[in-house]
Amino acid sequence: MAKYTFLPLLAFAAVLAPACGGHEEPVKAPDPVPTTTAHTPPKLNMTSELGSIDDRAVQKTFERLAPAFDACRKTAQKRLSFVAGDVAFFLRVGTDGKVKYSYFEQSTLGDYDAERCLLDVVDGAQWPVPDGGEAEVRYKGYGFDLDQNVRGPFDWNADKVAAAIGKHKEALDKCTDGTGGARFTVTAYVEPAGKEGKVQAAGVAVSTKEGAAKLKCVLDAVKGIKMPSPGSYAAKVTFAL
Repeated sequence: MAKYTFLPLLAFAAVLAPACGGHEEPVKAPDPVPTTTAHTPPKLNMTSELGSIDDRAVQKTFERLAPAFDACRKTAQKRLSFVAGDVAFFLRVGTDGKVKYSYFEQSTLGDYDAERCLLDVVDGAQWPVPDGGEAEVRYKGYGFDLDQNVRGPFDWNADKVAAAIGKHKEALDKCTDGTGGARFTVTAYVEPAGKEGKVQAAGVAVSTKEGAAKLKCVLDAVKGIKMPSPGSYAAKVTFAL
């Protein structure tokens, strides 16, 4: 806080005693002492970009959306029986309780259509109205379980596909340029295709809004990669770009 010091006005006179037989010296007026004027600092109108949102109300909203999420699961598993995995939502909720944008910060579903279905559900929902500005919501704890009667894919380590990814680095770099250093994590299902492997389905988790705008580019590039053959049955792999 600025401090202002006010200097008091001081008035004084120097009087010289008259000399013997002399004339009395005139009294000089004191030099004026400058005054200090304090200026009131301007008021700052500040608003916070991010407000707060009721966690319990957010939790209840997710619970209310569970039937719609389950419909996404059923549709995905009819198309690809072994689609399964967990997700972590990121939502930016506006001051009207509507989602401004959303994406997955984490996802091991490995299927873009299933991921898009889930995000469409949250995008279309009414959320608690934030207090003091837009709010960010991060939510973990939802995923698709594999049906007990369905055989799961082989689990591959990322090293298994590193050489294949490296051959397509230029195409992938074009997709991730201009995203402010966003991190992309791809989960893919690789099916046998002759002597090689083919990406049957893939999904992407991303760390920023700018990265989320490039998901389709990344997916198209990944689906064009010739992967190693998984043998006689599909494999599932997660790797970072």
